[in-house]
Amino acid sequence: MTIKTYPDYLRARKIPVVELGGVHWMQYNRALIPASAMPVHIELDRPAALEAVKKTGSLFLRYTTRPGDTETGWWNMICREYSMSRVSANTRSKIRRGLKRMSIHRAEPLWLAEHGYECHVQSYARYQNASPMSREAFYAFLSSLDGLPFFDAWACRDNDELRGYILCLREKEGVFLHTIDITPAGLKDYAAYAMIHHLLDHYINEAELPVCNGSRSISHATEMQDFLAKFGFEREHCTLHILYRPGVKIAVRILYPLRNMIKYLQFLPVFQKVSAVLHQEEIARNQPGVSS
Repeated sequence: MTIKTYPDYLRARKIPVVELGGVHWMQYNRALIPASAMPVHIELDRPAALEAVKKTGSLFLRYTTRPGDTETGWWNMICREYSMSRVSANTRSKIRRGLKRMSIHRAEPLWLAEHGYECHVQSYARYQNASPMSREAFYAFLSSLDGLPFFDAWACRDNDELRGYILCLREKEGVFLHTIDITPAGLKDYAAYAMIHHLLDHYINEAELPVCNGSRSISHATEMQDFLAKFGFEREHCTLHILYRPGVKIAVRILYPLRNMIKYLQFLPVFQKVSAVLHQEEIARNQPGVSS
């Protein structure tokens, strides 16, 4: 199979992909979401959307409409303009220190597959509700990106030590920060500041492409979006919609009143996933002008 686009890549990886409303959708954690680097805001035909959910064996489809300045509780983090002179003096200082200590360069995904696993494992030390991939899964994922024209890999090294790497999905509409792994030692030496500065300068100022870090997180708390705000990333609000398959819709209605109790059981993996779905439902219900 010839892989020319991101949906082609997903299909090659046996990830369900469907086309709906002129947009490709992929299954991620049993949900259908747009398979694109930048956010897609779209009005969908409900019967067709529910048929796509059924066809792919997904639990629900998530889409957004009405982007604007009104706070809705749901957003995408996007940077459209970047200049080091516009960030705070403290951030500029940390960028300079990171650039002085680190070297940042493009890397081949296959090289990362062979040399990046320990960096990947170490980067997960700060997460409570997430685990690193197995060595085999890590190698398979990185090696699958080798030679693809729409994935860029960037490495950050302190002499010969890999301190972090970032994988970027690059399309004509913009760039998505797909994977960011930075070791504790790299964070201490401001590798994150140096890498984000380098990427924003390259993609926004040289390639004239906006950079996105995705939507609001509902599965686990990270400080990444607050960190990116230091560089000019902004919350671009929109209206969240969720279309459930019938059985899931009934379960959500039954469990929704118990959502606060279920939060206390998140140390169990199954309740962690249920709580994330109920949190998402709560956001959707509480949006201005949206009825439950």
